[in-house]
Amino acid sequence: MVYKKTLLSFSLFLLVGIGAFSQINSQDKIYETYDDIVGLDNTGLFNGTEFTDLFLNTDGTYRYFNGFDYVKGSVTYNGQYYVNVFLKYDLLDDNLLTRSDDNLSIFNVKLIPEFVESFSIYNCNFIRLADTNLGLAANGYFEAAYIGNNLDLYIKHTKKKKDKPLKSGIQYKFSEADFYVLKNSDNYTVISSERELRKLLPQKQEEIRNFYKTYKILYKSNPDSFMIKLVKYLDGLEIEKIQQ
Repeated sequence: MVYKKTLLSFSLFLLVGIGAFSQINSQDKIYETYDDIVGLDNTGLFNGTEFTDLFLNTDGTYRYFNGFDYVKGSVTYNGQYYVNVFLKYDLLDDNLLTRSDDNLSIFNVKLIPEFVESFSIYNCNFIRLADTNLGLAANGYFEAAYIGNNLDLYIKHTKKKKDKPLKSGIQYKFSEADFYVLKNSDNYTVISSERELRKLLPQKQEEIRNFYKTYKILYKSNPDSFMIKLVKYLDGLEIEKIQQ
């Protein structure tokens, strides 16, 4: 049975009482309490397909975002919001995974992409951009790295797999292959070089050129941070002090 979040306030009133409910200050805590009461198995979060990782024999690298293990996060799935649930983001095939919190589950659930609206893990916020006209074959999960007044920056995190034959079998190595997407005037454009950015924003060519020259060390050491700072600057906001 699928419980709707629209019944949340009434359900909590009946099950935990007015006194306990009045002490819950955060919205996330309310949703977490609701899920604890009815059980996640009954909420529809595990409405997906089983996922099996076929590439476990690696050189120590992994196909997932920021780590191999599940971490607690939040997700809006099929119109419902879930908080403090186990999530893992597969960058190889662009899938969001989950499992139960009972330590007994042996199944990894691959969430249905069309049902995923947004999710957060490792203090990073992701949204699904299905209609960007970028011609991407993946499911369209992007980190919302910066949402500004006139410019938005999204980071597409991906990983590539390389096979290495060994006597005992095949060893796999995963490497990052990220790219950036800039939203300007409701248009999404992949940015892979300074030249492409200057072409997209010709009225700010000089600012872009100077920024690349000034922060070239940051560009090489932490391109994600560099791009976020650059887009914030181009959007007309103050530049924060940048550690090179």
